[in-house]
Amino acid sequence: MPGPLTNVKVLDFTWALAGPFGSMILSDLGADVRKIEPVQQTEKRRGMGPYVHDVSTYFFSVNRGKKSLIIDLKSPEAKDVIYSLVKDSDVLTENFSPGTMDRLGFGYEQLKKINPALVYASTSGFGQTGPYRNRGAVDIIVQAMGGLISTTGHKDDPLPSKAGYSIGDMASGLFTAVGVLSALVERAASGLGQHVDVSMLDSQVALMENPMIRHLATGEVQERMGLRHPLNTPHQLFPTEDGWVAVAGVKDTNWQLFLGKLGLDEYVSDERFLTGPLRTQNYPELEPILFAAFRKRSVSDWLHELEGHFLIGPVNSIADVAKDPQVNSRDMLVSLPTWTGGEIVVSNTPVKLSRTPGGAARGASKPGEHTRALLSEVGYSKDSIDALINSGVIGIEPVSD
Repeated sequence: MPGPLTNVKVLDFTWALAGPFGSMILSDLGADVRKIEPVQQTEKRRGMGPYVHDVSTYFFSVNRGKKSLIIDLKSPEAKDVIYSLVKDSDVLTENFSPGTMDRLGFGYEQLKKINPALVYASTSGFGQTGPYRNRGAVDIIVQAMGGLISTTGHKDDPLPSKAGYSIGDMASGLFTAVGVLSALVERAASGLGQHVDVSMLDSQVALMENPMIRHLATGEVQERMGLRHPLNTPHQLFPTEDGWVAVAGVKDTNWQLFLGKLGLDEYVSDERFLTGPLRTQNYPELEPILFAAFRKRSVSDWLHELEGHFLIGPVNSIADVAKDPQVNSRDMLVSLPTWTGGEIVVSNTPVKLSRTPGGAARGASKPGEHTRALLSEVGYSKDSIDALINSGVIGIEPVSD
């Protein structure tokens, strides 16, 4: 079924992860995303492995559903091709270093003269302005500079830890998609596009909202808390006899019930633990008591015992998540065809819409698969396309690895 963005055309210059993740969201919601790829493109050059059915799973996962055009952006003749595509586009997405698109002749100020209604989204490490504008960044850099790593891991561990997945990249992709959608809504009223400027570092600062507001309000600097929450106790992970569980929702009003469920009635009147602040203050004494109680039973036992009274869930491995009945009942894992003839399972969109659901429906295209068709759509004749192919400006097949 069509998604809500079915009539939106996106010209996608993104690469790596942050940019493609943002345009992937638009594609999942039904947008017609036309991905620009370099003339030397091959499947092996598209991205990292593992390679399944001779396809980069890294590239496939965030470029599903997009159409592929091979264009030599440095060729003088490429400008007219891009300008023709821009005139036919609602949105342009790019995540080159600031200034790169300007040097190529495809900056926002240049392209808005061709298409004033164009929503032009730039995703970069530090944004289009500021003292760090020209510095490069990848996921681990913005996790570090945005404060995330300083709060991740155990307090007594000499080694800090980054998040286990690329939140530095993917957060900026999410905010880019939000920015594009906001600009499209505004355009419906004004008729004009605008430049959406999203920084990976800004995105991390935004996601650090709770530690940041506490610091700005009180001067407190959150340390690494390990399994715990900085304010609520207990609100954390606990070891069981065969795994770990996450437990939350233990309040002063149900603290005695919690102790009873754990077989710790002797601590019901213990003044060290009567309130949340006292439990946080006296946590070094409380932790071994709770850990010892939880270790006496299994994950499934504790789920049965505490569910319905407190918030509890198992600490799943990725394999556990892949077979979780809730995840699968929500169609969060879908199998998509590869252009080489196989299939790869990917995570679906979490956005569920009742009338125009969208979702991941097509795999990543063959490099250059749609070059000829898309140029025909914007007015190029067969002879002119053939001439561009023969001159190397555009491509319809990947070159050999």
